[in-house]
Amino acid sequence: MLSLPAQPASDIRALRHWKTAQPADAAGSIRAGATIAVGWLSDSLAAALAGSFAASGQPSGLTLVYAAPKRDGRTHGLNILAHAGLVRRVVGGQWHPVPGLQALAAANRIEAYSLPVGVINRLFRDIAAGLPGHLSRSGLGTFTDPRNGGGRLNPRTREQLVRLVRPAGDEALLYQAFPIDVAVIGVAFMEGTAAIAMTRDSMTLARAAQKSGGIVIAQMDRIGTLDKLPPGQVEVPDKLVDILIATDPRERGWETFSCATVRPVGQRRLSH
Repeated sequence: MLSLPAQPASDIRALRHWKTAQPADAAGSIRAGATIAVGWLSDSLAAALAGSFAASGQPSGLTLVYAAPKRDGRTHGLNILAHAGLVRRVVGGQWHPVPGLQALAAANRIEAYSLPVGVINRLFRDIAAGLPGHLSRSGLGTFTDPRNGGGRLNPRTREQLVRLVRPAGDEALLYQAFPIDVAVIGVAFMEGTAAIAMTRDSMTLARAAQKSGGIVIAQMDRIGTLDKLPPGQVEVPDKLVDILIATDPRERGWETFSCATVRPVGQRRLSH
């Protein structure tokens, strides 16, 4: 019988002393007029952004783009950013979890678009691939169709982000791509290593921001929280994260952390 060579053991990176930023410092890296793609937004980072705007008027004129908010509660996450002036435009897939932003849109104080959740997720992938937009038949004949408003929710919203096209003679919608200046996502670390874990959607947002020349702000609670990769998550290279924020474990993002996979880490602490 032929003897097959044993597979070499996979290299496990040694635990690295990550230098974390404070939420206020991360908020200071976001310039006025930036377009922010949101996978998960912690209360601490959202409060830092809102507090900076209240104190200095900056950053201002932000564009928020998200598919579906990943936070329970109607006063958390994106709702903390519901201030006219701080936010200029919102492109969202689900609006019912963000009543604060809804109220601004209803009062005609911000530009507001509602696009299909699946389309926004695929649009992020196309931005990461450097494509000019996402071509789809999804939304034809609905309020997303430019003949029915193009997903615009109030009179203040005038720019058309969706175009009706006819490739090969069939009607389709072209959802316009745009540069992403900041991706805001949740991450975890594998137990005993410096390996970063995130969902595939978060990885797509990060790559879309880097393709656009933007930055990636990752939020996590502590190093060494996952024994193994939960379903739907992947290990990614360190270079995919530009700024790392340590958040309160009570506000962890449910797309990255769950009660079944989080374990205490005793004396192991982040270096600041």
